[in-house]
Amino acid sequence: MTPRARRILIQGGFFVLAGVLLYLALQGVDFNEMGEALRQADYRWIVPLGAVTMVSHLIRAWRWQILLEALPADAPEAGPRRVSLKTAFFATMVGYMVNYALPRVGEVVRTADLAAHEKLSFSGVLGTVVIERILDALVLLLGLVATFFLLLDQSDFLQEHFLTPMKAQISQIPMLTVLVLMLGVTILFALIYSFGIRAEEAPLRRLWNRRIRPSLTSFKDGLATVLRSPRRLALIVSTLVMWFLYLMMAYIPLLMFDMAGPYNLSLLDTLCIMMLGAIGVAIAPGGMGAFHYITRVTLVNLYGVETSLALTYAAFVHGGQMLLYIVVGFLCLMLQGSSLGTLRRRAQAARQADE
Repeated sequence: MTPRARRILIQGGFFVLAGVLLYLALQGVDFNEMGEALRQADYRWIVPLGAVTMVSHLIRAWRWQILLEALPADAPEAGPRRVSLKTAFFATMVGYMVNYALPRVGEVVRTADLAAHEKLSFSGVLGTVVIERILDALVLLLGLVATFFLLLDQSDFLQEHFLTPMKAQISQIPMLTVLVLMLGVTILFALIYSFGIRAEEAPLRRLWNRRIRPSLTSFKDGLATVLRSPRRLALIVSTLVMWFLYLMMAYIPLLMFDMAGPYNLSLLDTLCIMMLGAIGVAIAPGGMGAFHYITRVTLVNLYGVETSLALTYAAFVHGGQMLLYIVVGFLCLMLQGSSLGTLRRRAQAARQADE
């Protein structure tokens, strides 16, 4: 199977999963009630919601700029590297836009886009993106731990809707299959070492010395920016402020649909809703289906929200963000004077430059 066919198969599997979860999310929903909820919503909250969303991504671009400026300079005597905040923001929004069309590809696209504009190593910039994701993963982990303690009195809910399905999926993997795979990987590595690496002129050794090692060195420089940066406090503050704004992005729609008061939903409740919904974003392309299903289950079973209103909230939050990211990402692409074809060529050129 070719790499292209494998990617298509994996992406197809993700979309099938998204379709199944979206079908489950729509079960028992009254679309007339959803339409009524949308008609009665207080759309004056759109302006602060849009402002909070854009500021959160400006802060994300600023945090990325701090990491990028900590990359090793080609000429140390030139001083710290200056990276344009505008370029970092444009590349971030273009990456978000691409993610909705090609899941998991947006990070590569924004890396190549910025690397091309700032004349930086693709691998080095990719290292800073990985550090960004690690910082976000740490905050997400802390949020999930906080959610666990906030929902201790709802352990039955967590067991039924999250832990039990996860255990069932893991238990379906035959142990014999795992052992055979481990044995196969061991034999494969032994063969590669014997015939492809150990010999002095082995092709894999040449590939390692000429291409892989330089790229890994550049990637390591990107990872080390979090330690090398003299503005580590700014990295921490920007991460915390950004995630607080994400919390407000989840809370403002509750006010818009008049859910916060009647259902007694506080910011701590919103934190639980957001963190559980983030699981859906992680397991399906763009969160499609999975976010809707998990958010609906959480609102209905934990907080007693009506099914149609819960799905209306989930659909608005997900659909609104998707529309905003596509529109803003496309505008950023135009302001760069670029196109989707240009992005593809940049990604290819950046990778080739690192080889």
